[in-house]
Amino acid sequence: MDLRKELFENQDLKYREFHKKLVPNIDENRIIGVRIPVLRKIAKRAYIENAENKCEYYEEIMVYGLSLSFRKCSAREHIEDLKRFVPLIDNWAVCDSCCSAFKFTNKYKAEMLDFILSCIGKGEYETRFSVVMLMDYYLCDGYIDKTLEIISSLESEYYYVNMALSWAVQAAFVNQREKALALIKSKTLKPEVQNKAIQKIRDSYRVSDEDKKLLLNYKL
Repeated sequence: MDLRKELFENQDLKYREFHKKLVPNIDENRIIGVRIPVLRKIAKRAYIENAENKCEYYEEIMVYGLSLSFRKCSAREHIEDLKRFVPLIDNWAVCDSCCSAFKFTNKYKAEMLDFILSCIGKGEYETRFSVVMLMDYYLCDGYIDKTLEIISSLESEYYYVNMALSWAVQAAFVNQREKALALIKSKTLKPEVQNKAIQKIRDSYRVSDEDKKLLLNYKL
């Protein structure tokens, strides 16, 4: 399988024009324009055929990350894979799409956590990777308290980290209302994180009108 050739054969120029606006920090010359469902199919084939990945184009990095989700292996091997992949993340879309694909984390929550936390502070997208992984897999009994503690204490000057933090608070509110509400009431989050989280929660159809009104009391 010639991965780059495969990607260009599936290029959608209209989608490229649309998608490049969603990742403005990426040089548009690095964006081929391949839709996510197609990338997932290509990633599965790339994993099966062990296709070489040069990781120069946006989609090549995405395929590399997605392909890791198909591997059946030990927690240690998954972590070694992620140690090579995470430093390549340079935008929110690759981060979030790949994090949601790493469902093997559900099987190895305890083993994966130390690595996930070790990425905090290494850079904007490595830190966002940590926050999104915590949001996707650790807003559950046994981990929710630690996750909210980390979210509360994490301070960053990076836009995409703060957006991930507010998104995580919103997800926590939907899944663990009382604990997330206690965090919001404490007003320990940075104002931009707290206020964006409240906005996201109030935009959710899974939140009652009473809660949406209540949350206005905690804007900073």
